Amino acid sequence: MTDQPNDAGHDTTRHISLQQQQQVQYWTTRLGVSRNQLLQAIDAVGDSAPQVEAWLKYQRQLVT
Repeated sequence: MTDQPNDAGHDTTRHISLQQQQQVQYWTTRLGVSRNQLLQAIDAVGDSAPQVEAWLKYQRQLVT
């Protein structure tokens, strides 16, 4: 495994890790959210990437 996360090293079945800044940067970029939005999503539904993604999508629909 390399120090740089990439799409090949991540799939949507993974859990989102906040332990390394590189992981946080990967997920915020991939999901198109801020760090605070990512933390809020994880607080709401846990660290499962598919659940976080679904929650964020739902939250975006509420705003529009």
